[in-house]
Amino acid sequence: MNILLIGQADSIFFEQYIKAIKSKRPDIAIDVFSIDSINGKYDLSLCDLVYVNKWETSFLKKIKGVRVFFKPFYTWFSLYIFLKKNHTKYDIIHFKWLIPGVILFPRKTKAFGKKIVATFWGGELESQKILYSSKLYKFLLKKFICNVDVVANNLDKIKEYTNNIKKDTSIYQYAKYGSSIIQEIKNLSINESKNISKLKIGLPENKITIAIGYSGKSIHQHIKIINTLCTNINFYNKKDNYVFILQMNYGANDSYINKVVTLLKNYNLKYLLLTTNMSEIDIARLRNATDIMIQLSKFDGLSGSIIESLLAGSILISGKWLPYEIFNEKGLYYYELEKIDDSLPNLILKITENIDNEFKNCQVNKNKWQFDTWDEVIDDWINIYDNVLNKC
Repeated sequence: MNILLIGQADSIFFEQYIKAIKSKRPDIAIDVFSIDSINGKYDLSLCDLVYVNKWETSFLKKIKGVRVFFKPFYTWFSLYIFLKKNHTKYDIIHFKWLIPGVILFPRKTKAFGKKIVATFWGGELESQKILYSSKLYKFLLKKFICNVDVVANNLDKIKEYTNNIKKDTSIYQYAKYGSSIIQEIKNLSINESKNISKLKIGLPENKITIAIGYSGKSIHQHIKIINTLCTNINFYNKKDNYVFILQMNYGANDSYINKVVTLLKNYNLKYLLLTTNMSEIDIARLRNATDIMIQLSKFDGLSGSIIESLLAGSILISGKWLPYEIFNEKGLYYYELEKIDDSLPNLILKITENIDNEFKNCQVNKNKWQFDTWDEVIDDWINIYDNVLNKC
């Protein structure tokens, strides 16, 4: 079986996904088409071929005002030329992020794969636009889904969306991402407390640590959150009780990182900025050292990073607009906010008053949620591949 994965390959999820598949099925050949540049932070050595969209170095990228028009068409054309020159008829083409640049002209790309699998990365329906139009994007996405053999996902809203487009309900297959960090967190929690983890990564053990998001993407709203916290006089007067954790080792550009750091310095906040590649044990220790996880991103697809934080016993503050309904169904202990306003600093101050009791309440999450490693979920993905190929 040969598979082409299409998505943002400069990601720990691509690395872990590919390694998990190859560990179970070394006979599966994997090629990758990355829609964005690859900075070499993640190991893709198990792939037979990795091709990178050249948009970032294209002269069109430098033309302000019109580059937003060119990008999706450039990306799709880059993909099409790659498929045509590669002279390969893939068994499966798996789209792992449904941005405008890959959903254009689905019949053209479908000609290079026997079967097409699509996975929503998270938030496409809420965030993606083409030519500034979300309606046009959704129209094209609907056409794309009509040409797909399987939509693999773990969100009810995606299942409902897919089934409304194609009456064949078998098109939707349940599968979710695992995490190689889960086992590391379980191992770490046996012998290492939060305070020890703090000390090992250079944080003071007597401060409350607050993580904002889990990457350097602006969707995590770092700037808005920091401003909201620090313009609240009650919180700002107690700012020295906290250290902020900014995990910006992927998804960020230097310009955005500099803006966030400048803001932190202007408010005279203590912070830990992480911009280099981290090992699995480093990430596990970071989760263990995090007291409060602020997840008020514009959108999310139930990220593995949030699941890791729950296992590590962090106090989660999330937005009601995020697709976390299953947390309520499972009876997990966490907080939700309607919007980013004074309710955020007020809640953090309230949590701080009795944080040891908050940590005790968070322990129930470990028993109410199934924390999956890649070994535990990868068979679902492989079965999807096998079954769709065997389906007439």
